[in-house]
Amino acid sequence: MALERKTFSFLCFVVIFATYLGRANAGDLDPDNWTTLRVCADPNSMPLSNIRKEGFENKIAELFAKDLGWKLGYKWFPQRLAFFRNTIRAKEPASESGFACDIAIGASPDPEGALGTKTYYTSTWVMVIPDTPLFEGVRSSNDVLSMDRTKLEGRKFGIFQGTPGADWVVKNGFAGQMMPFVRMQSDPNEYPGLIIEKHLAEGQIDFAIAWGPIAAYSASKVTDRKIRLIPLIGDREMRTDYSIAMAVRYREPKWKKMVEKFISKRQSAINEIIKGYGVPLVMADGSVVIGKEKFSR
Repeated sequence: MALERKTFSFLCFVVIFATYLGRANAGDLDPDNWTTLRVCADPNSMPLSNIRKEGFENKIAELFAKDLGWKLGYKWFPQRLAFFRNTIRAKEPASESGFACDIAIGASPDPEGALGTKTYYTSTWVMVIPDTPLFEGVRSSNDVLSMDRTKLEGRKFGIFQGTPGADWVVKNGFAGQMMPFVRMQSDPNEYPGLIIEKHLAEGQIDFAIAWGPIAAYSASKVTDRKIRLIPLIGDREMRTDYSIAMAVRYREPKWKKMVEKFISKRQSAINEIIKGYGVPLVMADGSVVIGKEKFSR
């Protein structure tokens, strides 16, 4: 009986202590006590973000900080594997939340290692093609498929491994003309836009298939070749449109609610920021707006 009473007393202590810690942690993570918006961001991933704070995610973060009346700080880390483990979940005792940063402005709705908020824009994968008489009237990847295949022989398709671009090239019989690139480079000075700014610009490839925001920004940097963007058309087996959310830590419902309130309240302003970077946007009717052009699909 004495042993049972001791065991019971110990279990009660464990429960009470765990409850106390849970309450203490919850108090520590109350955003009402914060004065700085600490953003997790890639230092070299335009047009999303860079260390000079020139990307549209940087501008959205500035808008959010202004609305909150907080200062703005960053935890810079290349958005590769283990991004959230090294940012939003990395302990930083000196910060108000106890973590290195508290929000990522751009994330999938279901990010690995974090919790996605409601989405705030939808973009799509696009094909970057030569702007020449041969491709006059071509307004989607389906139009490319309708061309005389002899006119496409020998042309190289630059794609990222494991992406819709790679799936499209293989599915449509261009595997032998595929030039694959690694999506997540180990070198932080490398970035996806180089597939257009370097490899397409220098003529190493004839077509590039890339994520819309990156493709639009990088295409604007190419001055030696005339190129343009068209939507990559998918099907039931190949998804090309993706919605983007923000990301916070798990089990911080009050902070998540504050972030989503900002998105809802400031959606129009956010849209204007994104449009200013030429990001291809998927409309409610399924059409795609790229720059000043609207493409039906």
